Amino acid sequence: MIIINPSSGTEKSIQFKQDVFDILTEQDYQVTIKETSKEGDALKFAIEASDRHFDLISIMGGDGTINEVINGIAEKELRPFLHIIPLGTVNNFAKALELPLKPQQAIEVIKDPSKKQVDVGKVNDSYFMNLVNIGAIAEATYQVTAEQKSKLGSLAYLIEGLKKFTEKDLFSVSLEMNDTNTKLEVMLVLIALTDTFGGLKNAISEADVDDGYLHVFAFKEISNLESISMLKNLVNGQLKDQPQIEYWKTKNLTIDSKPNKVANVDGDEGFSTPLHLSVLEKHLTIIGKNN
Repeated sequence: MIIINPSSGTEKSIQFKQDVFDILTEQDYQVTIKETSKEGDALKFAIEASDRHFDLISIMGGDGTINEVINGIAEKELRPFLHIIPLGTVNNFAKALELPLKPQQAIEVIKDPSKKQVDVGKVNDSYFMNLVNIGAIAEATYQVTAEQKSKLGSLAYLIEGLKKFTEKDLFSVSLEMNDTNTKLEVMLVLIALTDTFGGLKNAISEADVDDGYLHVFAFKEISNLESISMLKNLVNGQLKDQPQIEYWKTKNLTIDSKPNKVANVDGDEGFSTPLHLSVLEKHLTIIGKNN
């Protein structure tokens, strides 16, 4: 099955549709094409692909489309392999997996593929493949306009996030993991499955896509000057070296906050606290380039 989000990124997904179809049919796949028109369509199509025992889903879209597909198949006994053609603004997941970012190159992967098993995160009753965060960055992403994304790409999210940090919006958080309960005053809590954040590969150097852990960062109060140092550490993959940041890795996590905060899950609005998170180890298979 090919699942296409025509509105993703540069809106070029339609022109690549025939190329994917031709390659798959040459390899004796029976191909069904589905185009999304609204939120939830990719989720519905992914469920159908699993129920109809499709072997493969080619996803043409951004991180949001990939997240819907993963939510559609994560609980299924039969989970089709995933072939990702990244067409979004940030493409965190593709970067984390070191998949080709140019659509034509990503399409060609299917001719001589390798397979990689990756972890999936669970947050309450949904699933994610990259990041969950609550606080400054989470709230900032909702303020990024389509024009900003078009002009600045993933930088738009970082810029809005840094603006939020200057507002010093602290909240109380409780983090229960590894048989301990930690209470802190924070500006942001970030939970990562992969090493890519805000489009920056290796920003979270502790994480790998198949290591079986949630990587948890709690950002305490950070001054404007310290935020510059933090940005440098983020680019260099040294976030946990920042004095104002606490770091843990865990397989299960419960978060609560006062006041309640709405989480950002893979770039979209998610649940309000409390949150319960866990890892499904090597749960999905991704088609990648054969080195």
